[in-house]
Order: sequence, then structure tokens, then C-alpha cells
Amino acid sequence: MTAWAHFESPVGLLRVEATAAGLLRVRLAGAPSDEAAGAGWEHVERFLDFAERYFAGELVGYQGALDLEDATPLQRRLWRYVRTIPYGSIQSYARVGQALGMHPRAVGAGMRAVPLLLAVPAHRVIHADGRVGGFAGMEGIKAWLLDFERASRGTGTS
Repeated sequence: MTAWAHFESPVGLLRVEATAAGLLRVRLAGAPSDEAAGAGWEHVERFLDFAERYFAGELVGYQGALDLEDATPLQRRLWRYVRTIPYGSIQSYARVGQALGMHPRAVGAGMRAVPLLLAVPAHRVIHADGRVGGFAGMEGIKAWLLDFERASRGTGTS
């Protein structure tokens, strides 16, 4: 059983889902419906608190547990690394790939598969030439998040 809730954010309505093990999924959602409290509700609440602080401009990263049961070992390793990229900073697909011994295209594929919007800040991984790159069909949201973080913190690159 999963717990879930909706969160109205500047980029749209988010559906936040968690199991007892941790945050499972954060994605753009359709129309809101009732919340479902159950096993994992504490992870939903933790993310909602993080999201409120994040969109208020606080320089925060999500530190809660993630349920990566359905992820491959390579995805888990990649997503854990991406969580270490600081707020307002960016890294290229190539740089992430170098750090993990992965081809940049494999990094891109792993970023497209992230089911945890903001909790795993895939928006902070861009092309080496500065192009934003794909974001599972949400390139405008990726650009908005990067601009939002730069405005909140200033620009950071690595």
C-alpha cells in the first residue's frame, strides 16, 4: 500500500507517492483527488515540507528516504550521485558519466527514467555546451527549475 498526496507547485500539480520504505514517485499530476494516508505517509509529509520550502526559495535538497526497489542497480547509483549536486549547481551528462564510469548517453537515459521529480534533481544535469537537454518531455519545466534555483542562489556550475 502506498500513501499519496497532491501538492500545488509553480510548475503544476505534483502527485507525491511513498511506501513504508521511502518516497516512491513524484510526478506532474492531473486533477487532485483525496489524499491516502497509510504506510509511508511520513515520507509524503517530509516531501511536502521540502517542496514548500524549496518553492519558497530556501536552498534545500530532499534528504528523505527513497524507495528505489524498481530501479536497476545502475539507476540507483546514478540517482544517488545526482542527489549530491548542490542546489543552484549544474553538471554535464559527460561529467556525471566520468564520475560514475558511464557513457553520457547512459546518464541521459537514467535521467529520463527518474520517477522522483525534485527529490532526485535530474534538472541539474545538462549538456556540456549549456543546452538544457531533455526532461521526459518537460524541457520547459527543467529550464524553469534551473532559472528558479539560479535566481534563489546565483549561478553555480561544475
